[in-house]
Amino acid sequence: MWSSIEQIIKPDNLNEASVLLKEKGSVLFAGGTYLVAQKDRVVHTLIDINHLINDKIETHGSDIHIDAGCTLQEIIGFTNLPLNSAILGACSSKNIRNQRTIGGEIARRRTDSDLLIFLFSARAKLLIGESDAPIELCDWNGNGIIVKIIIPQHAVKLERVALLDSAPAYVLVGINELKDTISVSVGGKTSEILCFQTKPEPDEAEVRKFMDEVEANFDDDHLGSPTYKRHLVCKLLQEMAVVR
Repeated sequence: MWSSIEQIIKPDNLNEASVLLKEKGSVLFAGGTYLVAQKDRVVHTLIDINHLINDKIETHGSDIHIDAGCTLQEIIGFTNLPLNSAILGACSSKNIRNQRTIGGEIARRRTDSDLLIFLFSARAKLLIGESDAPIELCDWNGNGIIVKIIIPQHAVKLERVALLDSAPAYVLVGINELKDTISVSVGGKTSEILCFQTKPEPDEAEVRKFMDEVEANFDDDHLGSPTYKRHLVCKLLQEMAVVR
């Protein structure tokens, strides 16, 4: 891997993996694409969990159940066009998609990942470790090992603003319009992914408060001011007929 790696451990179960993960300098290893790219010198132990997580994709009613070990390329061959487009936006290289797992993409919590914004907007749920109770992705605190992702029936629209089509987006907006709820997620070159859930006819004050949070979440850089990026988010929302 790289020079700081001293050992690779294959734990017998997820509980053992969770205990090992608490050790300083230890990280989980599945696809490993982010680890190899980063080559963090603080990391000295890789916890190989490939044998502990499955790689199946199934439909249960209108929901899609994806095991955390599924690669992004495997998902493209199974699921619908909107999710596929989000995967291609998040990772344009087929070689990397053949190695990168969906569990790793979520755990990385990359704010400029089209796929992650899609999953937040779709109100995806996670199964963590050996728990039988799924939790919503937006409620996950980052602790534990993801074993399955459940994507409910959705009508997610995703829009991005980037310097090039193949470049990471600096503004990402996802919208999921259901009968009783609208879910909005905003990311890109941001400090965190912001989520907003409201009724089909949003309260103007609530929308304004959320947009204030959006503006505060962006930096002033060569891509524009936070106010400008707020304008972009508003424009995308208007084009997708959420905020009128």
